Amino acid sequence: MKGFTWERAPFSVCVVCKEKTFGLLQAGGHTLTMRCSSCRHTETIALPPVDKKVIYLDQFVFSLLFNVVSGGRLPVGNEAFATKLHERLRRLVLLQQIILPHSDIHRDETTVFHSAMELREAYEFIGGDISLSDTSTVELEQALDAADAYLNGTPLSLSLSVDEVLESKRNEWLSDMHISVRSDYSQFADGLRKMRDEAHGDMEKLAARWAAEKPTFNDVLKVELDAVLAGKVGALAATERKKSSADPDTFFNAVNSPIQREARTLLDVMRRAGVPDNEAGQKVREVWASEVYKQLPHHRISAYLFAATARRVVGGQKTIINKGMMNDIRAIAAYAPYLDAMFVDKTSAQLLQERPLSEDLEYRARIFSFSDREDFMAYLDELEANTPSDVKEMASLIYGVT
Repeated sequence: MKGFTWERAPFSVCVVCKEKTFGLLQAGGHTLTMRCSSCRHTETIALPPVDKKVIYLDQFVFSLLFNVVSGGRLPVGNEAFATKLHERLRRLVLLQQIILPHSDIHRDETTVFHSAMELREAYEFIGGDISLSDTSTVELEQALDAADAYLNGTPLSLSLSVDEVLESKRNEWLSDMHISVRSDYSQFADGLRKMRDEAHGDMEKLAARWAAEKPTFNDVLKVELDAVLAGKVGALAATERKKSSADPDTFFNAVNSPIQREARTLLDVMRRAGVPDNEAGQKVREVWASEVYKQLPHHRISAYLFAATARRVVGGQKTIINKGMMNDIRAIAAYAPYLDAMFVDKTSAQLLQERPLSEDLEYRARIFSFSDREDFMAYLDELEANTPSDVKEMASLIYGVT
């Protein structure tokens, strides 16, 4: 574990002893404490309120920022942009205008990175020490809303507040001391690579079928929207088989898999709703097969992105399927309804701009990619321009922002 403080403003004159020894003692959360190192006079004041925007950065962007910090190689032609982007994002984080939270997708992709611990420290530090709920947790919370609507016969009601998907409080000021814990997840790297390769292989097989059968966009969309029940039951059966494995890791992963967690949670919902035990499993299947489940944002966005991908494959594009594609879809489907902005890969951004995705899908996030990077910089400029003067003053005192 290591820690350090930001560059602080110089000492000022103490109102009690008149010595120029009055300076910052501690800051963070909602208060700032100043102390005189000579007479120990102490003052604590409330920090001005802030309303931070939440921006998701694709793993490639975090890797790019890491290379800026570590002196690594930057993509040819993007050196100046990368440096400027790092400076702008870091400044806005210190000005308390944005956070750049990391997710389970970042964690998994970082684990297979060559400098995993260093990259993890970098994105925690750069982003403001805050994380998103795991994608499976976001999906589960929506599933619970679907179950509630189904059981009560009411329309689906979702809270899409950005704070719903954050693991920490969004509008607390950063602590003046950053603490980093060097966690080593390398033991999971081989398993994550295997899972990624298997998912990529499945996508390639699916793409090959699309290329051969040439389904329409609407054909694929209907299949994806209607596939919840079969997909859930199939995934549940697969993990049930793995639970009988003699390998402890296989057993642990099966028991703690998202589908097992969702099934257990929904069964508990049924029991608490008064559904007899012998009917609870059927009620869970009914929820999965219901029209209300098909309305869940994560499911709709994912289904539309798959259909748009299929359309590209049928049209002859051969490079659209890559090893990071499933993670790209997971991230957008899970977080776009909640966050203020997302910087994602070019292909995903382009798919979201195509019709009918641009007309049918509703989500909060503004989507950016390297294709419109200047628009992203303009968005960041706008955020800085709207920073209140009292916030700027305190950010200068605490973090040395000029």
